[in-house]
Amino acid sequence: MKSLEQSSIQIIKANQAASGAYIASPAFSQYGYSWLRDGMWIAHSMDAVGEHASAAAFHRWVERTILRYEQHINALLGKLDRKEPISDVDLLPTRFTLDGDLGSDVWTDFQLDGYGAWLWGVVQHCRTVDAALWDEMRPAVRLVVRYLDALWMMPNYDCWEEFRDEIHISTLAALYGGLAAVQSFEAALVPDGLIEKIRSYTLENGVSPNGHFIKFLGNANVDASLLWVALPFGLVDIHDPRFLRTVEKIEQDILRLGGGVYRYCADNYFGGGEWLLLTCWLAWVYLRLNRLDEARRLMRWVEEQARPNGEMPEQVSAHTLDPAQYQPWVERWGNPACPLLWSHAMYLIVQTELDTFEK
Repeated sequence: MKSLEQSSIQIIKANQAASGAYIASPAFSQYGYSWLRDGMWIAHSMDAVGEHASAAAFHRWVERTILRYEQHINALLGKLDRKEPISDVDLLPTRFTLDGDLGSDVWTDFQLDGYGAWLWGVVQHCRTVDAALWDEMRPAVRLVVRYLDALWMMPNYDCWEEFRDEIHISTLAALYGGLAAVQSFEAALVPDGLIEKIRSYTLENGVSPNGHFIKFLGNANVDASLLWVALPFGLVDIHDPRFLRTVEKIEQDILRLGGGVYRYCADNYFGGGEWLLLTCWLAWVYLRLNRLDEARRLMRWVEEQARPNGEMPEQVSAHTLDPAQYQPWVERWGNPACPLLWSHAMYLIVQTELDTFEK
């Protein structure tokens, strides 16, 4: 095992709380929480490298946290049934403290993709590692399915915590993938026709006239999170022409030649740098498409961005899309997050799979 793989495992395990939650980043002012989205991928990476106890501890933390807010969810669903108005305070947050509490500071909290992602991840863990854990997870899974069934068409923040009033294709993909995974594992938990409705809606509304998936309804640009549509959430097959056209558009618009992947072309967060985890994601797609040399190149680039101590940042700023916006973010929140556990997680997931090709 490479030293960067070893240091990634160590960094992740060192930043898992006793509760089982993973902190997003221990050294960044705004990331001292646990996100379901980041956490699921971190847990999945721990399963990929055989650290199954770490992954199970995270899923148990999510289960306890979801059930802690069961009355909150039931109150929301009751309002919806009675057609009463709701506000963002009625909705579940995207991040929790490491003890499962609600955050005290204002945040862009209404994001659905993390809940869909967690469903996908807990099914993978139970299917491949510990089927017996499913009985423990079932009450929380059932509650999340009810929540998503009621809200899946509601505009919400995307995975980058932006564009609150839009419907995002990568979010729909995460919801589809999570609910489809649950249905494949225990069909009775998912309402009949729900995943088919999500898929049909996405394919009818989420593809541009040029044949590629779009960032959100009404915005024909691409976003690197659109890679989720096929990998891992399987809304379409990885060889589907619409997905392949999306990959081509990502390569044209937001993959820097000789470098990494940007989030989207108008990004200005810390100037809009290249993101390590997204570069890993494109490498993962390349692996599945048997484009091994390109996958290896991207993974080498990711490795080159690691600090001497093995820490991997969220993004790098040598070639930002909007350089004038870098310093204002630094003045607001400090330097970009490093280490970002999600960066380490995606590196481990993809590198572990790449290692199987090298043998």
